[in-house]
Amino acid sequence: MMMIVSIGQWAGGTLGAIAVLIAFFGPTAILAFVVAKAWRKLEKWPWRTSIQQGLAPVSIGLLLAGCFSLARGAIAGVETGGLAVAVLLILLQYKVNPALLVLASAGVGLLIPA
Repeated sequence: MMMIVSIGQWAGGTLGAIAVLIAFFGPTAILAFVVAKAWRKLEKWPWRTSIQQGLAPVSIGLLLAGCFSLARGAIAGVETGGLAVAVLLILLQYKVNPALLVLASAGVGLLIPA
C-alpha cells in the first residue's frame, strides 16, 4: 500500500506524495475516528457486547482470507511451500517474533537455487 506514496512522488514530487498519502489514508482515518468516538458513547448500550462478539469471527475470517490470498501469490513451488509450512509450525510451537522468521526465510530463500 505504501507503494502508492512513491508513485505519487514520482509523478508529482513531494507535493504529489503528500496528496496521494492524504487521499489514500485520509478518508479511512476520518471514518475510523468518527466510528471510535461513537462507539465510546455507546459504552453502556446492551447490544455493544453482542455486536463486538459477532464481529470477531468476521474479522478473523477476513484476516485469514487476506493471508490466503497473499500466500497463493507468494508460494511458487515446493521449496517455498515447505518454507511456509516450516514457518507456520515454528509459529505454532514457539513464541518467536514473526519478523525474525520473515528475515530467516528470506535468507533461506536466497540459498535455494532458482
